[in-house]
Amino acid sequence: MKKMTVVVMFITILSKVLGFIRDITLSSNFGFGAVSDSFTLAITIPNSVLSIIGAVLVTGIIPMLTRILNEDEDRANRFTSNILNIMLLFCMVMMVLMFVLPEFVIFLFASNLSHEAMLYAVPFLRVIAFGIFSIAIVQLGSGYLNVKKNFIIPALVTIPSNVIVIVAIIIANKSGNTLLLAYGQLAALIFQAAVIFIYMKKMGFDYRAVIDLNDKDLRLMVTLALPLLLSAVLGQLNDIIMKNFATVLVPVGGYSYMSYATKLIGFVSGIFITAILNVSYPTIAQNVVNNDNKRLNKSINDAILMIFVFVTPAVVGFITLARPIIEFVFLSGEVTAADVNIIVPIFVADALVLLAMGMRELLFRIHYAYHDMKSPVRNTVFVTIVFIIGLIIFPFLFGKLGHPLAGLSFSYSVAALIAVVPLFKSAKKLIGKTYFKYIVKDMTKILLSALVMGVFLLLVKGPLLSVMPGRIGTLVAIAGAGIVYIVALIALRTRFALSLLSSVLFKETN
Repeated sequence: MKKMTVVVMFITILSKVLGFIRDITLSSNFGFGAVSDSFTLAITIPNSVLSIIGAVLVTGIIPMLTRILNEDEDRANRFTSNILNIMLLFCMVMMVLMFVLPEFVIFLFASNLSHEAMLYAVPFLRVIAFGIFSIAIVQLGSGYLNVKKNFIIPALVTIPSNVIVIVAIIIANKSGNTLLLAYGQLAALIFQAAVIFIYMKKMGFDYRAVIDLNDKDLRLMVTLALPLLLSAVLGQLNDIIMKNFATVLVPVGGYSYMSYATKLIGFVSGIFITAILNVSYPTIAQNVVNNDNKRLNKSINDAILMIFVFVTPAVVGFITLARPIIEFVFLSGEVTAADVNIIVPIFVADALVLLAMGMRELLFRIHYAYHDMKSPVRNTVFVTIVFIIGLIIFPFLFGKLGHPLAGLSFSYSVAALIAVVPLFKSAKKLIGKTYFKYIVKDMTKILLSALVMGVFLLLVKGPLLSVMPGRIGTLVAIAGAGIVYIVALIALRTRFALSLLSSVLFKETN
C-alpha cells in the first residue's frame, strides 16, 4: 500500500502543479475580477451539485461493491450500471435546471455576485452544465477502479484535462472571446469521462442499460446512504455559506480570494490526503468484510502515519512560508500586492485545519466501512453548528485587524479541529481491539521533525529570500526544508518513515 500511495501522490503532484499553472494562467490573463469570479463559480456549481450525490454514492459503493464482488461479479456489474444510470438521470434534471434557470442557480451559490460578473457567469454555466454527465462518470468510475485496485488512471486523467483548460484560457484572452473558457472546461470534462469509462471496461465492467429502483443491493445502499447524503449536503452548505458571506464582506473579488486560498490548501489535500484515502479505503473495507482485525488495524495505522508524515510538514511549511508561497503562485499579471495581502491570512487560517481534515476524512471512511453512516452525520452537524457560531465571532475579530475573510476560514478550522475528538472515540468502538499505542512514538517523532523544519525555515527564510528574491528563493527554501525534515526523520529513527523510504527504493514488503 505504501508504494502505491507514493506513486499516486507523485502523479497527483503533476496534476496539481498543472492545476496551479491553470489558476495562475487564469489570474494572469483575467486578474481577480468579474471574469475570474464568474468562471470559478461556473466551474464550482456543477461539481458542488454533483459532489453531494456523487460523494455519497462513490463513498458508499466501495464497501458495497467490495462485498458484492466477493459473491458475484455479474451482480456487481448490474449494481454499478444501475447506480450510473440513476446518476445520469439526476444529471439530466440538474443540467436542464442550470441551462434554463442559470440566474436562479447562480443566486443560490453567490447571492451577492456583481452584475458584471453575472453577465459572464450565465453563459459560462449554460455551457459547462453539459459537463455534469462527465463528472458523474468520473466520480463513479474512479470508485469502481479503486475497488479493482486501479489507482493510477483516476489520478492520471486530470493531467491532460488541465492542459486543455490552460490552452483555452490563453486562446480566450488573445481572441477576446471569454466564452472559450467554458468550452475548454467542457472539453476537459468530456475527455476525463471518456478515459475513465474506457478503463472501467478494461477492468471488466459490463455496462447494462438498466434502472431498477427495486434492486435489493440498491435499496440497502440507499438506506445506508441517506445519512451520508445529509452529511454531504451539510458539508457543501458550509462552503456555500462561507463563500456567500465572502461576497458580502468583499463584494468585488471576495469569492475568488476565498476560492484561490482554498485551492492552495486543496493542493496538499488532493496530493496527500485524497491519495492516501483512495488507496487505503478499499483495503480497510475489504478487511472489515473479511473480519480481519489485525490487517484492519495495520491498514488504519499505516493510513494515519501516512497522513502525519506528509501533511504535518505541509502545515508547518504553509504557515512559515505563507507570503512567499502566495507570491510564488499568484503575484503576476493583474494580481497585485494588495491581492496577496488579502489571500495570505486566509491561507494561514485554512492551513491550520489540514491535519484535522485528513484525520476526519479517514475516520469517516472507517465508519462507512462498518456501514455506520449516522456518526459522521452527527459529527458534520456538530461542525456546522460550531462553524456558524464562529461566523458570528471571528470575521468581526479578524475584521478589526483588517482581514475579515481570514475570519471565515478560521471559523471552519476551529470547528473541524474540535470535531475530530468525538469522531475518534466512536471509531474506536467500531474497531474493537486497537493498536494505536504502537504508532504514538512515530507520530511524536514526525511532529518533532516538522518543528525542526519550521525552526530552520524561520532562521533562513529572511536571509535566503533577501539574497535570492522571488520564486527561485522560495523553491530553494522549500527544497532545503524538505531535506531538513527527511534528515530529522532519519536521525530520530522514525520507523514508519524508514519503512516508507525502503518500500519506495526497494520491493515493498508487508
